[in-house]
Amino acid sequence: MSKINLSKYALERLKERERHILTPGPVITISREYGCPSKIIAEMLTKKINELTHKKKWNWISKDILEDSAKKLGMTPREIKYVFEYKEHTIVDEILAAQAKRYYYHSERTIRKTIGEVIRATGMEGYVVIVGRAGVVLTRDIEASLHIRLTAPQRWRVVHVSKNHNIPFDKACKIVRDLDSKRKKFIEYYLRNPMDHSIFDILYNCSTMSKEMIVQSVIDMARQKKLI
Repeated sequence: MSKINLSKYALERLKERERHILTPGPVITISREYGCPSKIIAEMLTKKINELTHKKKWNWISKDILEDSAKKLGMTPREIKYVFEYKEHTIVDEILAAQAKRYYYHSERTIRKTIGEVIRATGMEGYVVIVGRAGVVLTRDIEASLHIRLTAPQRWRVVHVSKNHNIPFDKACKIVRDLDSKRKKFIEYYLRNPMDHSIFDILYNCSTMSKEMIVQSVIDMARQKKLI
């Protein structure tokens, strides 16, 4: 079986599995402005949920989606990493890539479509916290879901990025601005509309709330929505 056919087979299996899930979810998504501690909060949150419930174990994912998407495309994670780094291919890039991969080339549109399918299937399967990756857009129609957004003043985030990565303040400022813009575009690609905060259930200000406070608040809301 060729790589391109294997990719089609894998996607069909993914869609078939989604059709057989009678009760999608539960799923929690965490979106953030750059500089807010999403992965730490995701880890704390899943640990806390698993301590409180004896149901199926929860997990959190972020970069795992890169490997799963690449596998379903018959490609390597390195070949599609640029999408997760919020980079766009030019027409010239597409032509060169097609020439280099004559027999199993996938366009950026196909790659993004596959990424979306992987994220949605993960949310449908449930018992998962999805960090970033436009998870809010791809799973918000799932009834058993909760979508949070981590935010903070830009200066607060720049200070933290500068300190955590040991880089000058002005360089950290540029990184924060650039990544905020690219991540917004990534979400809007799947949303098909300009992004605003109405797509989230709750916004948390990381400059005024501790990680512990945020986790406890999410737990309380998840209980009210009967996710846990």
